[in-house]
Amino acid sequence: MLTNTQLGWGSLAKFFHWLIVAMVLVQVPAGYLMSYTYGLAVHDAAVQPLQTLMSQIHHTLGLLILLLVPARLAWRLRGPVPGLDGQVPAYRHSMARLTHVLFYVLLLVLPLSGWAAVSVVAGAPIWFFGVQMPSILPPMPLDSPFGYTLTAAIHVYAAWLGGVLLLVHVGAAFWHHLVLKDNVFRRMWPLAKT
Repeated sequence: MLTNTQLGWGSLAKFFHWLIVAMVLVQVPAGYLMSYTYGLAVHDAAVQPLQTLMSQIHHTLGLLILLLVPARLAWRLRGPVPGLDGQVPAYRHSMARLTHVLFYVLLLVLPLSGWAAVSVVAGAPIWFFGVQMPSILPPMPLDSPFGYTLTAAIHVYAAWLGGVLLLVHVGAAFWHHLVLKDNVFRRMWPLAKT
């Protein structure tokens, strides 16, 4: 079934969820390798192709996530959202809602702050499927208070917060599945019937 019901997520919601999960799982190591190889590529031309490839992967996935999240959010707001079991305390409902809101915020802040961080470095390319994209901020001196230091810090701290939030989210899903033995995990699993 394509649409959500009160009892479970529809196939389109599951598709958005797991596609973004897969992209994030590639995004994190690609971003780490991109950052790690940047300094090496400056001193060793043999590292440059790897650095460029990691940049292209990281930038492209970031921009794709930036495009997919509003579509996913629009789809979520369009139809019913499956509720938690009526036996679940109100604070858990609130925690689940807050976690999802924070995920949406971070999935927008991360690509925007990354794009901004690259934009303020003069001459740094922003890639989307190998095509150079325009900057969203003008180039700034590296010591500018609103330049690279700020935008990169937002990007890095948002990534760390996202990692913590992801651990909480996955932990809660497994807790529902293994301890509470309810349907919360199964209804988002891509092969489960809703």
